[in-house]
Amino acid sequence: MILHKWPVIMCHCDVNSAFANLAINEFVYLRGKCVAVGGDPESRRGILMAANQQAKKYGLKVGMALWEARQRCPQLEIVPIHVLGRKTIRRMTDTLVEMCYGITPMLDLEGDDGVFSDWTGCVRDFEEAEYMAHKLRLQFYHCTGLTISVGVSFNRNFAKLASDFDKPFGTTVINHENWRDIVWPLPTSDLYWIGPATTRKLAAMGIQTIGELAAADLDRIFARLGVVGRMLWHFANGRDTTPISFKDDKPEMVTVGNSTTALEDMRSLDDILGYTAKLCGLVSESLRSANVLCNGIQVGLRSAENLGWIERQKKLPFPSRTRKLLFDQANILIQRHWNGEPLRGIGLRAYNLVDDDYLQLTILPEMLKDQRDERIDLAVQDIHRRMGPFLNKALMGLDLSSEESAQKNAFRRF
Repeated sequence: MILHKWPVIMCHCDVNSAFANLAINEFVYLRGKCVAVGGDPESRRGILMAANQQAKKYGLKVGMALWEARQRCPQLEIVPIHVLGRKTIRRMTDTLVEMCYGITPMLDLEGDDGVFSDWTGCVRDFEEAEYMAHKLRLQFYHCTGLTISVGVSFNRNFAKLASDFDKPFGTTVINHENWRDIVWPLPTSDLYWIGPATTRKLAAMGIQTIGELAAADLDRIFARLGVVGRMLWHFANGRDTTPISFKDDKPEMVTVGNSTTALEDMRSLDDILGYTAKLCGLVSESLRSANVLCNGIQVGLRSAENLGWIERQKKLPFPSRTRKLLFDQANILIQRHWNGEPLRGIGLRAYNLVDDDYLQLTILPEMLKDQRDERIDLAVQDIHRRMGPFLNKALMGLDLSSEESAQKNAFRRF
C-alpha cells in the first residue's frame, strides 16, 4: 500500500483593523469617517489600538499616542475601547474561531483578531487551500460585516507574513515554488519576531532584507544575536517547525498579573497602596480561578517623571493566593524600593505557580491564618464585585476617611 504524504499547510487569518471596523459596525454615524479605537485620554490610557483604512492614510499606527494621532488627523473619531465592550469583541473572536474550527481543530489564537490554523491533512494541496481561504473570507464577511485577510503557506511564520500582503480583503499563498521571490526582497522588519531593536542590529551588520539575512553566515548572526538570531536565520531560510495546538489545549500558565495607569499621579504611600490593594484582589481572584497558588510576587513601578519602569520581586513564606498576604508582601517591596517620586502606574505579578493541591492541613500559625484569609476571600469575592473600591481598602486597613480619597484610588471600570 502506498500512503499519501500530505503537504504541510498552515493558515493565518487576520481581521483587518478589527476594533476600528467593529466600532463602525456598532455605531452607524462613524461610517465614512476616520475612526480609531484606543484608550481613554481622561484616564491617561491614551494609546492607539486600531485605525480604519481611511485613518491609516494619515500615517496612524498601532501604539501611537492619541494626542499624536489627533495632530496627524484632526478629524479623527476616537472610540474608547471600553465603549465597544468585551462581549462585542468576544463575539467577533468566537465567530472567527468557530469558522476555522469547521476546517480543523488545530488552532492557535493570536490576540482577539487573529487565528493560526494547521490545515495539514484537511486539504490536498495549496490550490485547494486557496479555495478554502476564499470561502472562509466570504463566510466571515457575510456573518459579521468585517473583512479578513488570509495567508497560506508551508510554515507558520510565512503564513503570518502572507496575511499582511493583500489587505483588507484578500488571500495570499506562499508555497515552495514562490517563497524566495516573495519573501527574500522584504525588509527584515516584516519577519515575525523581528522588532525595531533587532532591525537596528541587523542593519548595523549590513543586513536590510530577509534574503540578506538568509544568506548571512550563521556563526556571525549567532555571535551578534545569540539563540534568537539562529532562530531568525532559520525562519529566513524557510525553516520553521513551530506547531499549532488543538483548540481545546490550554497553555501552561507561568505567571498571573495585572497593572494599571493611575487617574492622577500617585504621590503618597496611601495613593500607591490603594491601587496595590485593588491589584492584589484581581490577582488573587485570577489565581483562584486557575486553581493555582504562587510562591512569589513581583511589583512594577512606573515613574511619572520619565516613565521609567522598575520591577522588584520577593518570595512568599509559603505558597498562597490570599489578597492579604499578597498585599503585605507587596507593601514590603513598595516601601523598600519606592524613592518617593510620583508614580504614573503600578503592576503586580504572581510567579512560580503550583497547583492548589498543595493546600493541606497544618499546625503552623501563619499558615492557619492564611487558610482563614482564604475562606474570607471566598466569602467576599461576590460582594467585592458589587461594592467596588471601598471593600478593598477596608480589607487592607487603609484610610476610608473621605469619599474623595477612596474615589482617587478607584479603578475606571471597563
